[in-house]
This record gives sequence, structure tokens and C-alpha cells, in this order.
Amino acid sequence: MSQSANPASQASNQAQAAGYRRPRTQQRTLTLPKTAKVSQEPLELDSSALFQGAREVHIRHKDMVYRLSITRFEKLLLTK
Repeated sequence: MSQSANPASQASNQAQAAGYRRPRTQQRTLTLPKTAKVSQEPLELDSSALFQGAREVHIRHKDMVYRLSITRFEKLLLTK
């Protein structure tokens, strides 16, 4: 089974492969609401809210930055 990507998607994939980074002026920060009580259940986020239309987000954890991206097969990939 073969899937053909649209030209905009192909250009986006090529830009990602070339190491393209969104200009700093276009970077966005997601602010999560503070919860009043501590929950035992893990926080669940919808990926569309996290990515906000992008194919990659950077996650800072302590002094490291991780890259979470959506692959061409619509899977999530977390890398250092």
C-alpha cells in the first residue's frame, strides 16, 4: 500500500531532514494550567494541543533539551 504525500508535506519533510529550525520569533511556549490537587494519575495531553500544528517540539528537562517529533508514519519519536 503506497501513500503519496502532498507537496507541502514533502517540503516540510525535506526541511526537517535538512535540520531546519523554526525562527526564534515563531517559537511558542505551551503553558499548562496549575491543578489544585495532586493527582495520582499521570497528566494526559492530546498531541494536537502539544504540537499546535507543528511536526516537532522541543522539551527542556533540567539541563537537557529533547526533541519530540511526528514521523512520516504518524508515530512519535523522542530524541536527545
